[in-house]
Amino acid sequence: MKRDVSAIVVSHRSANEAVECVASLRESFGAERIAGEVVLVDCGSGEEDARRLREAQADRLVLLPENRGYSGGVNAGLARADAPLLLLSNADVLFSPGSLRFLLDAASRPDVGAAGPLCTWDGSGRLRLPAGFAPGFARDFLQLSTGRFRRLERRRFAAFARESLRLWREGGSVEHLTGAVLAARRDVFDRVGRFDERFLLEYEETEWEDRVRASGYELRYEPQARVRHLYARSSARSADSAGRRRSSRDLYLRRRYGRIGARLLDLATAFSRTVPVGRLDDPYVARREGAWIAISPNPSLVPFVGAPLDEDFRLPAETFASLPTGAYFRTFRASDGEPLETFRWEKAA
Repeated sequence: MKRDVSAIVVSHRSANEAVECVASLRESFGAERIAGEVVLVDCGSGEEDARRLREAQADRLVLLPENRGYSGGVNAGLARADAPLLLLSNADVLFSPGSLRFLLDAASRPDVGAAGPLCTWDGSGRLRLPAGFAPGFARDFLQLSTGRFRRLERRRFAAFARESLRLWREGGSVEHLTGAVLAARRDVFDRVGRFDERFLLEYEETEWEDRVRASGYELRYEPQARVRHLYARSSARSADSAGRRRSSRDLYLRRRYGRIGARLLDLATAFSRTVPVGRLDDPYVARREGAWIAISPNPSLVPFVGAPLDEDFRLPAETFASLPTGAYFRTFRASDGEPLETFRWEKAA
């Protein structure tokens, strides 16, 4: 049977999420009459996970003996996928029937190198995850030196907020797509190469997308395609996730900015200043006409998860595990992105 798309789902110690992800893909394939196959790749999670993953009834189950990271898992799946269209997915993703076709259609355009969907965080779909956050020396420096350049940071937040609302509403061309779900044609991989497996955790899609854009392709954000990303659940279970993340970050920064530039970014936090903010005793914000709420672990609030304040907002308990102890909340005007009030909520231990 000829397949339209090969979906590659990569799991590490996320068997339960992977089984649900595969089931949601099957439902989407059926509802949208898409001829698709599922290649499920596990990165060295052990026999207990392997037994659970066999219940997913993927078309192909690839059990790697070691944890090669998301990059290695994707590459192992690509080697076994047959279709001309490829869908790459974290295990902690649930696909929404009726929207997958929009993503595949976007990726099928000859000028598009990769396409990404709108990712929501909570079960209701109210909280939208950022479309992406493109690296850049000035952007990275400002994020790390929060509080030093207050006026510039305010303008930067407003610009990011305006662009986020536009992308969530209309979509369009972007400089970066988050790697939770990506759709791309096989010929794009043939041209720019596969993921670099030296990136053990994070930055693998960023480095690959740099190559995609350098080859003249567009990165396309498609909000009509929606998935739920159970953000940070799977990576939190990875052994030495902090070390892998740090190694990937250091490698990427050295490649992009050189050793001196990477070192300057390492020193940027020394320039940061404490920003006075209000305190939230409860992760609740009252309804405010024409405003949105931004939530981030970073005091710069860039990037952020966003939700409209067309009704009272309370952070869903299902998201608590993904947030660090201190999270920043900011209300802002939808019309121009201007910040209104900023608070910090200390999650109970």
